[in-house]
Amino acid sequence: MKSMRAVGLIVALAVVVGLWVFPAIAFPNPGVNDAMVLADLTLPVVGAILLASIAVLILGNVRRWPSTAPVALGTFLIGVAVVFVISLVTFGNMSNGRFAPLLLLPVPFGLAGIVTLAVGLTHRTAGAARAGFAIGGVATALLLAWMLARGATDWLQAPYGFDVLLLVALESAIVYVSGVIWRRPARRALSG
Repeated sequence: MKSMRAVGLIVALAVVVGLWVFPAIAFPNPGVNDAMVLADLTLPVVGAILLASIAVLILGNVRRWPSTAPVALGTFLIGVAVVFVISLVTFGNMSNGRFAPLLLLPVPFGLAGIVTLAVGLTHRTAGAARAGFAIGGVATALLLAWMLARGATDWLQAPYGFDVLLLVALESAIVYVSGVIWRRPARRALSG
């Protein structure tokens, strides 16, 4: 089991590095409207993320997985909405339509996060909510660091934030799986 986790971590890190270098490799000298199809794929990717969130909620309820998973995912999805708003305020501007996803996407992510968090909190497991909030919070902090490091360029030039949405999809999967495999640490008996 530990070797599978190690392989999963290595694959996830490789994908993150790939997403970081993807814009520079795929579009070394981006033109004004290079690869506009990537901007058009924003809503399908967001829809896929939200549908996958619904599917794992249903699957998790059927299989009685710990409530850490939906709490973590709900926290992260709310965090995605907050990160997009912070990014819009920090480097976006309303006179350029390419920043529109930063204005519009917080609504579906925030609503999905609230519903997911509510589902997670209705099936309480001792200590699970704290662990879920921690997992989702760490993922949100990493996304915020990514967004602020990439800045406006990520939304003004190809791939127009498509790499960010792929990162959100990857982080959503990692957050949920981390919540599913989370185990409450065993308490040691006090000796003496």
